[in-house]
Amino acid sequence: MEENIYYGFLSLLPALIAIILSISTKNIIVSLLTAVYIGSLIINKFNPFTALISMIGDFMYVKIAEDSNAQTIFMMAIIGGFVALLTATGAANSFAKNITHKIDTRAKGEVLAWLGGLVIWFTDTGNSLILGPIFEEILDKLKASKEKFAYILDVTSICDAALIPIIGWGVYSMGLIDTELKNLSLTHESSWSIYIGAIPFNFYAILALLMAGFLALTQFDYGPMLKAQHRAATTGQTMRDGGTPMRKSVKDSHKHDKDVSIMIMVIPLIIMVVTIFTNLFLNGFPKEVVPGKMIRSSIAAGFLLATLSLIILSIKDKLMTFDECMSVFLKGVSNSSFMAVLLTLAWSLGGISTQMGTAEYILKITEGFLSPQMLAAVFFLIGCIMSFATGSSWGTMAILIPLAIPMAHKMGVSLSVVVAAVSSGGLFGDSSSPISDTTMLASTGAGGDHMDFFSCMVPYSLTVGALSFITFIIAGHMASNAIIFVTMIVLFILIYILHKISMKKYGFEKF
Repeated sequence: MEENIYYGFLSLLPALIAIILSISTKNIIVSLLTAVYIGSLIINKFNPFTALISMIGDFMYVKIAEDSNAQTIFMMAIIGGFVALLTATGAANSFAKNITHKIDTRAKGEVLAWLGGLVIWFTDTGNSLILGPIFEEILDKLKASKEKFAYILDVTSICDAALIPIIGWGVYSMGLIDTELKNLSLTHESSWSIYIGAIPFNFYAILALLMAGFLALTQFDYGPMLKAQHRAATTGQTMRDGGTPMRKSVKDSHKHDKDVSIMIMVIPLIIMVVTIFTNLFLNGFPKEVVPGKMIRSSIAAGFLLATLSLIILSIKDKLMTFDECMSVFLKGVSNSSFMAVLLTLAWSLGGISTQMGTAEYILKITEGFLSPQMLAAVFFLIGCIMSFATGSSWGTMAILIPLAIPMAHKMGVSLSVVVAAVSSGGLFGDSSSPISDTTMLASTGAGGDHMDFFSCMVPYSLTVGALSFITFIIAGHMASNAIIFVTMIVLFILIYILHKISMKKYGFEKF
């Protein structure tokens, strides 16, 4: 492959093709595969055979072999096996039946799922897969749409992770910041202090989390999401006719009609959490930053022990034999191969975009209107475009932080505000792009149609994105932590207005 080639507008084609095809065909694998091949074709001077070999050898193999990616795939395989085994016992169904007697409204069910998402903060990739099967039947019985369920999973899985410095997101970000501080010889600053200082200014993460909770509590949905919620509430169809679920539903997976003890679910989950946090504490948490590899290892160990305890409990209560348990577990591991393919293609597309200089081209065409007061807002906007086009927040940060910190230092702009702007921009795409691994995992966790979720979620992301952009403009003139409180009030008022407009537009009565 040629190095240092300027591709110009061609660098945008793979990402644009992926997004356009995913929307038009509603087939995310075909869309990603086509986009990656087109990118490889351009890089390899339009030689179709060389492009095919390069796509596999230079991008797919390379990305799947990266430590963090390989660890993520392994962790997801273990989680997939555990989830399959848990659902096969019927414990989640019993849990749903028991808790639904107390959670008797859709709002209560959605708030509970939202709170669950906040509690499972230690994994942004496993969050949706953990919570999905547990809350699926509860929300189905309460007639909440799959689209709304996936939205709650999506927001809580990624946005809270960005606000916690001791997990993978924070470790990765501080590593990028450290490099730039060393390059600038800024010995009076530390990556920890900058990252902690950036948390109150991570407007997209904060506002998106608050919006999801507010919408769950008030049911003030609007746009396509309101239509989905109305369909579920009035017809009982939590997913539209013809929709393609990303996984089997819990009620189709469990084997037992009889009620089983919910302790079969509770005990393994307790073991999982205790194992994870015990290892984190042994590695310095919360006083020290725990490396991302150790966090992923802790999670995998937690799920392995949880699986072992689940097998023992299933045999003890005569729900399944050991051979049946292993068969279900291995089938769950096998089912995770679908997500492994999706993730590998998404990572490969990010590699293609980096190779072609997509980010550099976007930066080039936005030159000429940067100022100290607008720096954070501009980096947020560029981050939104990049992350939406590539589906990668980490890739966005890897490219923009090395640009943002030197520019902010040169212009006298708060480093924390600019880091928060880059992080927020990355989150926009990670929580809204149809080719993002986070949105794919949310669709899978909810067991809904991926593109239906995408179409319903985009207006919500745009609402938070627009308010965040305005807030970053204000922060560029007045870097105060109090800004977010004013924006919160504006957000809640805006949601109410948009809800009323949508209710009138669609002719819906209260439901």
